[in-house]
Amino acid sequence: MKSLTFVEPGKLRFDEMDAPTVVDSTDALVRPLAATTCDLDHHVIADKTPFTCAAPFALGHECVGTVVEVGSDCAGFAVGDTVGVAWHIACGTCDQCGKGHPARCLRYGDAQYGLPVNGAWGGSFSELIRVPFADFNLARLPGNVDPVHLASIGDNLALGWETVVPTVSQITDPQVAIFGGTGSIGLYCVDAAVHCAGARTVYYDDDPVRMAVAEKLGAEVADIGGKPEKNFDLAVDASCDPKKLRKALRSVVPEGYVNSVGIYFQDVALPMLQLYMRGVHFHNGKGHARASMTPTLDAVAAGVLHPELVTSGIYEWHEIPDILTSGRPGHKPIFVLDA
Repeated sequence: MKSLTFVEPGKLRFDEMDAPTVVDSTDALVRPLAATTCDLDHHVIADKTPFTCAAPFALGHECVGTVVEVGSDCAGFAVGDTVGVAWHIACGTCDQCGKGHPARCLRYGDAQYGLPVNGAWGGSFSELIRVPFADFNLARLPGNVDPVHLASIGDNLALGWETVVPTVSQITDPQVAIFGGTGSIGLYCVDAAVHCAGARTVYYDDDPVRMAVAEKLGAEVADIGGKPEKNFDLAVDASCDPKKLRKALRSVVPEGYVNSVGIYFQDVALPMLQLYMRGVHFHNGKGHARASMTPTLDAVAAGVLHPELVTSGIYEWHEIPDILTSGRPGHKPIFVLDA
């Protein structure tokens, strides 16, 4: 089979690889229908992360696809099912998985598709993917929604719901600020804040394309270079920029919440005294995709969430290397693999 390989910064290619097989009885094999980039992938391609030193490696960890083979103990799925694949490799049975924290799986740790971290599991820009513990790591897609626009359900799309909805679910008339910059995650957070949480939502950014999408999703938009309000119950840092993170931290009410979904590869100075005086709750870390995929899919099926508005372009599979190294890939390009 062919698999997209990260060769070096700015260089991707399709390489011929051995196709994965069912190894354990709980495995399933999935052929992608559509795959897309996580916001992190753009940083990897541009050599802004520490992962590139391990090149070459298979890239990509967001896709939806069709089950083409299942192991004898895979009871929840059958050949022909259309599914979303979680980005993480998780057992589903350890203490952390049981708590809804599969990204902290005690058995597999940081293992994931698309990056050489704790093993090589292939990438979602491959013609076939092995999914261990498939009954846990797969989610069936709703039949009334175009699966192409669900390509991000295994990470960024579900992370939008996870970042916003549980935090503000018990707050009356919530006020939410989202500081964009990384690509799609901030926009998925806007969708969840406006339409799942019913929050007044202000989206801060300096990119006119993303700002237009946020406005279409129902948010107020403001230039991130200005001075933000300071009355938010929740601020989401999706900027991956230390200066903008500081703005997010200062924008919430006393005892307010700041959830950061940007990845910082260098230490960041924080205004600790101000945070202490106001009692700010700060959380960052990898998204626990599988725990959030089902409620996110339910919301999409009900017409509450609108992932199609976040999609920045739909392309053919063979275009992946050129589009992703063009310097203008868009905030959420989706690539379709022909059946």
